[in-house]
Amino acid sequence: MIVRKILSKILRELDSREIVFLLGTRQAGKTTLSRLIAQESHFEHVYFFDFEDKAYRELFNTVSVQKLEQIFKLEAIDTTQKTLIVFDEIQLLDDPSNMLKLIHDHFETLKIIATGSSSLQIKAKFSDSLAGRKRVYRIEPLDFDEFLLFKKEEKLLRLRTMFRGEGDKRTLASVIRSQTPRFLELFEEYLIYGGYPEVVLIESREDKIAKLDSIASSYIQKDIKDLANIENIDGYNKLIQYLSINIGNMINLSSISTAIGLSLPTVKKYIHLLQETFIIRELKPFFRNKNKEISKNGKIFFGDVGVRNLQIKNFNALSFRTDVGELYENYVFNQLDSQDILSSLYLYRTQSKTEIDFISVKESVATLYEVKSGSSHKIPKAIMEFEKRYSNEFSAIDKCVINRDILDVKQGVLFVPAFLL
Repeated sequence: MIVRKILSKILRELDSREIVFLLGTRQAGKTTLSRLIAQESHFEHVYFFDFEDKAYRELFNTVSVQKLEQIFKLEAIDTTQKTLIVFDEIQLLDDPSNMLKLIHDHFETLKIIATGSSSLQIKAKFSDSLAGRKRVYRIEPLDFDEFLLFKKEEKLLRLRTMFRGEGDKRTLASVIRSQTPRFLELFEEYLIYGGYPEVVLIESREDKIAKLDSIASSYIQKDIKDLANIENIDGYNKLIQYLSINIGNMINLSSISTAIGLSLPTVKKYIHLLQETFIIRELKPFFRNKNKEISKNGKIFFGDVGVRNLQIKNFNALSFRTDVGELYENYVFNQLDSQDILSSLYLYRTQSKTEIDFISVKESVATLYEVKSGSSHKIPKAIMEFEKRYSNEFSAIDKCVINRDILDVKQGVLFVPAFLL
């Protein structure tokens, strides 16, 4: 099993009494990660319960402290010993919140890891009784660092780490140029097929597409039909296709409603469902002056571009595509949106159509990102205008142009190849 980046963070905090929640889409690697945690942890006794197994659901569905004691005896779990228990797909229980609270409060030697595929079900079934008793981790498809690790490209991974270090990044330019062809080859694969672990590990194009189709079908069948009781699957699929075509564009819910023939409340419901099952995320606008900047409409991006490309049935090479810019932008969004909890990510667009793809704000520092899929040396006017306008509101404003393969610094603007972000 290949180590995920988040593993070390979870292991450092495993000695706490808090219940560990791993939330993310199906097949993003939650179960494998939980096994890695168990393997790397100090617990000598580890037990796994998969609640997609009906027998285990019936066993744990209605519990009391007395019944839990009986279950643990039945499963040969010694509650006097330090023990790690993993509950897979915890949201499938009728009342998981009560069960976890009872275990947390009455069995101090037991450490719980729970995985879930739907935050919608988690929110519906989990009460405030777990407040202060849990720690939640969002498990995404592989980011580009992890993708390179899965591809056994340790040299390229080390170069990305070197680039993120301190100092003048231009000193690495010649080394980066020597590795650029391989970077671009792998980056293209990542933009086409995405980062689901099993998809990354598959070699053939046909098998990658078949696996993505299996992931999407499983999501529709298990998370949508069962969870949301959606009867209009055709309308739901039309919405996903519409959003897939329009990644990186400003979204207007009324326009979507008209275009695909669904009512506005239904469109809102379905988009909310896609967000809560980790398929899409929304990028909100940045604004200080509400009279001049648009604050109502945002953009939608996909958590995995492979799933997005499946919806539009396009797995062509980048040289044959018209949506390369959108793929680059979706990639940058996912890279930036996974940053630490103190960072906030926005888009910027004024009524005069001045636009910046991304603004990352961390405490008093703003970083502006403009995304180009070509080899760009051009300084965007919008980021310079933003700096003039908001210079008094931030202690620093950093400016960055993400592009295909140029590394440079011009007039305080850093040009960075997307494969190094």
